[in-house]
Amino acid sequence: MSVAPQIDTQDAAPASRLGLWLLAGGFGLLLATGLLLWWREGDRLFTDGLIAALLACF
Repeated sequence: MSVAPQIDTQDAAPASRLGLWLLAGGFGLLLATGLLLWWREGDRLFTDGLIAALLACF
């Protein structure tokens, strides 16, 4: 009868937490960049970006 090996999950926790922090940081930076562009460019940024996104889809 064989016994399944134990998996040490304590080592995986910091790497997983680091990945979540990196994703959250990247999202925060993208949001801050978008807000800064919105503040500088205003509605023109939204309409130009929307048109460019629609053209990229098709």
